[in-house]
Amino acid sequence: MPTPPYPLPVDCDCSKTELHQRINRQGGAELIAVNVRNQVAMDPATHCHARGTLFLLTEGLVVVETAQGRQLAPPQTISWMPPGVEHAVQSFGPTAGFGAFLVPQLCGDLPAEPASYALNPLVAIILQKALSWPVDDSLDLSRMRLLLVLLDELRQSPARPLQLPWPSDARLLAITRALMANIASPRTLEQWARWADIAPRSLSRKFVQETGMSFAQWRQWARLTQALEWLATGRAVKDVALSLGYDSVSAFIKAFRLALGSTPAAYFQSQQRGPAASRRGPAAEPVEERAMLA
Repeated sequence: MPTPPYPLPVDCDCSKTELHQRINRQGGAELIAVNVRNQVAMDPATHCHARGTLFLLTEGLVVVETAQGRQLAPPQTISWMPPGVEHAVQSFGPTAGFGAFLVPQLCGDLPAEPASYALNPLVAIILQKALSWPVDDSLDLSRMRLLLVLLDELRQSPARPLQLPWPSDARLLAITRALMANIASPRTLEQWARWADIAPRSLSRKFVQETGMSFAQWRQWARLTQALEWLATGRAVKDVALSLGYDSVSAFIKAFRLALGSTPAAYFQSQQRGPAASRRGPAAEPVEERAMLA
């Protein structure tokens, strides 16, 4: 497992390697929080953590991939990764936020699969406050009460499952991988069925059974997730629309608005307007890092 060069909490005088070791060993504080700022893309190597990970993004776009599927983490989103789950993280554009590593004993009431939550201002404030907590010893009573409030807030919030789940059937998985490699492909369901040597009705039925979506819905979300990745890197809306295979920019904007509730330009403007509590960092200036936290 690579050793990420984590930024240090405000009151921690240990090295980054020591902090990484503390995150992945038994003992220490029940919650270890770090401040994150990346000007360059994160290293997308597959890894896992012994602790559960909460990641609150305040700037940029992150995509998390596991064996089960892909999850987008835009700003104003709290992402959750259970302990011991292998995953890869890729960023698009400069990113910033908070990462928090939770001991497995306190992860039982959180989802057993990767998930995400809408931004909760109280959770954001507690994560920010946790940046100054010590990492070597168990939390004192007042800090543990705050941590329990954070967990209670998450338990009462609806968790969002993976936005783009992978099917388990080998033929369907081959189709989804091929679609991701050629996102603008105009092939119909029937043509993909012939390509994968599966009956169209079986393909349609299995897609719903294994992903919870129809084939058309899955393909639409695949295109939208790709659109978000490209838009986050600064590509023009027209370029993105045509690269995705839409006949016109207006058709792309309509599909985007129906799925995400706003136009592409308005979406990214609103995502950058997080609450002040989540934007303010600790007194120390966060360092840049190339590794992933989620």
